[in-house]
Amino acid sequence: MLFNLSRKNFKKSIRDYSVYFFTLILGVAVFYIFNAIETQTAMMEVTKAKAEIIDMMNSALEAVSIFVSFILGYLIVYASRFMLKKRKKEFAVYLTLGMKKTQISGMLWIETVFMGIISLGAGLLVGIGLSQFMSLFVSKIFEADLSKFVFTVSGKAIVKSVFYFLVIYIVVMILNTWEISRARLIRFLTAEKKKEKNILKNPILSVLVFILAWVILGCAYHNVTGNAQALTTEVDVFTQIILGIIGTFLVFWSVSGFFAAMAGKVSKVYYKGLNSFAVGEISNKLNSMVVSATIICLLLFMTVCIITSVFTRKAYKDKLVDEMAPMDISMEKFVAEDHKTIADVLKEKKITMDAFCDITEAYSFQSEEITNAAVLGDYLLENAEFYGEEFANTPVEVMKVSDYNKFAKRYNKKTYSLKEDEYLIVANQEGSVKLFNSGLKENQEISFQGKTYHAKEKACQDGFVMMNYDKYNMGILLLPDEADFSQCKEYRNYIAANYKNDSKKFRTMVDKQISNNMKNSWEATYPVITATRSNIIDDSIGTSAMYIFLGMYLGISFLLSGAAILSLKVLSDAADSKDKYEILRKLGCEERKIRGVVWKQNSMFFGLPVLIAGIHSIFGIQVCNQLLSIYGKQSILPGLTAAVILVLFFYGGYFLIAQLCSLRIIRGEKI
Repeated sequence: MLFNLSRKNFKKSIRDYSVYFFTLILGVAVFYIFNAIETQTAMMEVTKAKAEIIDMMNSALEAVSIFVSFILGYLIVYASRFMLKKRKKEFAVYLTLGMKKTQISGMLWIETVFMGIISLGAGLLVGIGLSQFMSLFVSKIFEADLSKFVFTVSGKAIVKSVFYFLVIYIVVMILNTWEISRARLIRFLTAEKKKEKNILKNPILSVLVFILAWVILGCAYHNVTGNAQALTTEVDVFTQIILGIIGTFLVFWSVSGFFAAMAGKVSKVYYKGLNSFAVGEISNKLNSMVVSATIICLLLFMTVCIITSVFTRKAYKDKLVDEMAPMDISMEKFVAEDHKTIADVLKEKKITMDAFCDITEAYSFQSEEITNAAVLGDYLLENAEFYGEEFANTPVEVMKVSDYNKFAKRYNKKTYSLKEDEYLIVANQEGSVKLFNSGLKENQEISFQGKTYHAKEKACQDGFVMMNYDKYNMGILLLPDEADFSQCKEYRNYIAANYKNDSKKFRTMVDKQISNNMKNSWEATYPVITATRSNIIDDSIGTSAMYIFLGMYLGISFLLSGAAILSLKVLSDAADSKDKYEILRKLGCEERKIRGVVWKQNSMFFGLPVLIAGIHSIFGIQVCNQLLSIYGKQSILPGLTAAVILVLFFYGGYFLIAQLCSLRIIRGEKI
């Protein structure tokens, strides 16, 4: 009997609880897709550098999956409790007819198993299908060979999805059993009559709080963007986060009263049709979803910021590669102690330079006269306690301007000319640039070999000698060629070159030869540091891909959870308000107008969190770009487009389902 009853209830529930099934299927599919990336990347032929980053990415995705499983678990528990709440009257009938609580629990267990098996199976099928498109996306991101693409099914991802799903569902069944066992018949019978309390807020107070909320948010916006340099500690940053949360909460707390007050002022609109009823319903519903709306808004905000920023970072890093790796290979070696040049080490390692062309070589120097203290002057004295004596006495790297210009020409960077009494500092590492600029602002003079030099520019100039993955030039001081370097010791030896053959096969062969022959060079006290364009490109592609997949995984999970919670809240409110719509029908209201009221309400519920999250994102994206070291006027359009598409798909999908289910509820159909 229990089995047949459970089967009938399950068939009836498939249509009634579309949001629940939609959430389960999407959750399983998303979980499978991102855990199957490991299998997809394992089948790709990539370079060693990319393979190492892929391993790191898979480990990160595995760790994030645990966090995501908690999110999905909360969603399933939340949805299950909603379903349980709406069926309490049904359970009361069962108890009245003589069923025991254990039998009701058993019936729920069977229904839950049905739901779990079907949603798990459907979710895995959807995930397996969509993961093939993810395979193409992964291959494109890592620039792998698409000709070897094959249909793949990840057994490991299936096992993980099934395991986490079973754990979550067991928790759900235990909670449902506990809920049934502790409930009394009278609570089941009166469950439908229990409504959420709507506390009427004073309109004037609501308007004042609404204004205060935006003042708080405005301060936070200003502090994280225009005044970001003043945020020097973690406490300062955390304070802005708290201000943002408080401001968002106050907006939703006050918006119901503010909305009602403003709508009432426009009498021609307010008293037209069912608008006054709609305003009252919207105000009451907004009043009951303050905490939920705040959480959903923040989840949407994080989704948009994360997805936009990771795609923007990829575009930035792709552009940066061309700037930071303009030649095929770059090498540097510290020569001050062992006096071995790069050529000496290459000869020892039996590496010839026959494969190179456009070879550029230079040396830099150090002098006890040109130290950080000499260059930074008064600024360092004012901050001596922070930097210390050792830093003050550390020599600054020095190079002849003509030697630097040789590299600048190869790197397509600006070249410089200096008068016999001028010096210049080139750097691109953010911290070093700020530090040297603090000294150069005072037009600092330095003394070298009995001659005084003054700064040609009051700010560091952009430049570098050694290619790298990012901007890491800590600062090189350029002196005119007439300067006497005879008393200085050579500090570093630099070489940059291109390969004679630009084909991918030749480039890979030379890179591999250098890597194999130099693999033990790091054991030396003063090794040759090598950077190739191929490795820099691979690193850029790999790290960008890792950010993208982690960002999308978290972003979709946040989006899914926020949209599902809001949908279930909308359905719960619709069930509580169906008597009001029945009264409207008895008064002669057209069904078309009633549907219009429901549309306005749901549009407001779904639209308001998106609107405020969008405003937050205007400033949040700038902060994320700073945290991800994205500088310059980089277009956010690709990342923003991806974020908007995901929001429209998930959020829009939930909105449509919630709208359809709400209409079914207010028509009096059983749910």
